[in-house]
Amino acid sequence: MTNRRIAVALAIGCALAFPLSATACKGINSVPAAVMDARFLVFAEVHGTREVPGFVSAYLCTAVKRKRAVTLVVEYPASGQAALDAFMASGGTAQDVANFKGSKFWSRRMQDGRTSIAMLQLYDNIRDLRGKGGDIRVVAIDGDVPQEKRDSVMAAGMRTELLGTRGQLLALVGGPHAIRTKGKRGNLAYESAIFRVADLNPLVLTVGTAGGTAWICQADTPTACHAADWDVNTVEPVPVTPFLLKAPSPEFDGVFYVGATTASPPAMTAAIEDQAPGK
Repeated sequence: MTNRRIAVALAIGCALAFPLSATACKGINSVPAAVMDARFLVFAEVHGTREVPGFVSAYLCTAVKRKRAVTLVVEYPASGQAALDAFMASGGTAQDVANFKGSKFWSRRMQDGRTSIAMLQLYDNIRDLRGKGGDIRVVAIDGDVPQEKRDSVMAAGMRTELLGTRGQLLALVGGPHAIRTKGKRGNLAYESAIFRVADLNPLVLTVGTAGGTAWICQADTPTACHAADWDVNTVEPVPVTPFLLKAPSPEFDGVFYVGATTASPPAMTAAIEDQAPGK
C-alpha cells in the first residue's frame, strides 16, 4: 500500500471513529460584497470531499450572521424533499438521523459523494443554524430521471426557486452541471443546468484546491466509487483570500478556494450507522 493510500485509509478511519455533531458556527471573514449580495450564486464542486461541505457551512454561517436569507438548492432528488424537510425540522437525534439516512437516496448503489459523511454534516449544521433562527431553506432540485435529462430538471428547479424566493439562491452542484459554456469533453452538444439559466445572471464560482483526495466514481459501477487522489482544480500560488473573482476560464466567473481536500466516504457505512449529529 502506498503512503498516499495509507493516508487515505487513515483519513477514512478517523472520519468513521468520531460521532457527528453540529459544528460551531465559524464564518468566513472575507466574503466580498459581490458574493454575499449576489441574487444567484453557484458553487461548482467536486463531490466527495470534507472541505467543500465545510466551506458551504462556513458561508451559510456568515450569511446568518449578516441576516441574509439563503435558499440552498442541491443535487438531491425532489422525491426526497419530504425527508430533507423532516430532518431540518427535527432535533437531530439518533432516530432522526436513522430516518433521514433510511430514505432511498442515501442507500442507492452508486455512492458518488452526494451522500457522504461530510454532506450529512452539512445538513446537520444547517439544521442547527435554522434552529438558532437562521433563515435558510434547503431544496432538492434533482430528478429520478436518466442522466441526460438531469441538467434540464435541475435548471427548471433553479428557475422556479429563484423566481419564488427572497434573499439569495445558492446552488451547490457538481462542476459539469455549472459550466457556462455549451459543450464539454466528449459531448459538444452538452447543455449544463447553468447554461440553461444563463438569463438569470448567476455568479458561478468553481472550487479551487491544493490537490488531495476525494470520494469519486471513476466508472458507472458501485465498486468504482472510492477514495482517490484528486489534483484537478489546483490553484497556484495559494490565494490570500477564499474568493477569487477573476474568471479562470470561459466556463466560470471565479473561484472559491478550499485548500487541500480529504475524501469523505458514504454516510451509510456500517461503522457509523449508530452515530448521529448531536449524539
